[in-house]
Amino acid sequence: MKNARLIRIVVILGVAGFLYFKRGQESGTTSTTSQSEGGSAVLKKSPLGGNASSEKVNGYDKFTDAKLINDEGNDGDSFYVNLDGKKIQLRLYFVDAPEKYLSDRYESQQRRVAEQASELGGVSSEQIVEVGKAAKLFTERELKGKKFIVYTYWEEVYDGDRYYGFVELADGSYLGTKLVENGLARIHTKGPGSKENPVPTPAGKSFHQHRDKLFDLEKKAQRADRGAWGL
Repeated sequence: MKNARLIRIVVILGVAGFLYFKRGQESGTTSTTSQSEGGSAVLKKSPLGGNASSEKVNGYDKFTDAKLINDEGNDGDSFYVNLDGKKIQLRLYFVDAPEKYLSDRYESQQRRVAEQASELGGVSSEQIVEVGKAAKLFTERELKGKKFIVYTYWEEVYDGDRYYGFVELADGSYLGTKLVENGLARIHTKGPGSKENPVPTPAGKSFHQHRDKLFDLEKKAQRADRGAWGL
């Protein structure tokens, strides 16, 4: 009796698992892709519709009239911009600037800050928060009231409220590159596309070419004690 009961339980669990798997296949809920480097890009339609002023460059929508929007949620690598009159929250590819505060309630945020502190020279959480504040001010100085270009193909960040992109400054450099060059961000966030299907930068550089350049700049920042590396 015990063996028969055990067999019935195994059969029931097996059938339930199969049905769940089939339902997941049909609805797409069993996908294992993510927003990590190894995950697939999650693209959305442009929220600006079909009358956007952008032009296409290597698959990206290029906006030459972008403007920074002052918002308390802005920080070094994530901020609001005005694209064709619509407020869009942009997240820079490849780089992660430190948080600009240390939560006294959420352990996940505290762990993230500690991780940033460890990777940016092994400083304290309190010190890296100061770097995060400096990164926010740096981005604000580079963009506020100035001409800059936004490139995006509407790849959404994992939380769904932001879009990845590149910001090209007046001198032709990328904002993310300058943050790393000044010791104000770590090389951490995903690049465009996925590991299986990488997308070149707007300038046509491959994922590895761009990452290699960032690593070189990071080493120079370390030697020069810039930003977090000088604490």
